[in-house]
Amino acid sequence: MKRIDITSAKLNVVFPEGKLPAIDPNNPSFVLALGGFEIAGKVNPKAARKLAAHAGGAVLQGRLIVEGGKLVLAEAGFTWIDPRPKDGAEVAAEGGGQ
Repeated sequence: MKRIDITSAKLNVVFPEGKLPAIDPNNPSFVLALGGFEIAGKVNPKAARKLAAHAGGAVLQGRLIVEGGKLVLAEAGFTWIDPRPKDGAEVAAEGGGQ
């Protein structure tokens, strides 16, 4: 098997609508758990606040690097996915279909 050394890789993690992580804007650091590996990351407080208020899904993106022998998600940020439009049954159930 051929070994190819790289300095970084792009990581994208999709969080579907209704399954967004809760990241504290006062401490926007987080850890992604991938099997037995942990990937440390941090977003800016504005992104954490928007995440808490966003109704759709989101894609966490960043540059995966190694710092001090540990995996780190550098330059982390979110791309926002618009919420799905509600179908007629959902609107009627909420009382909006009158």
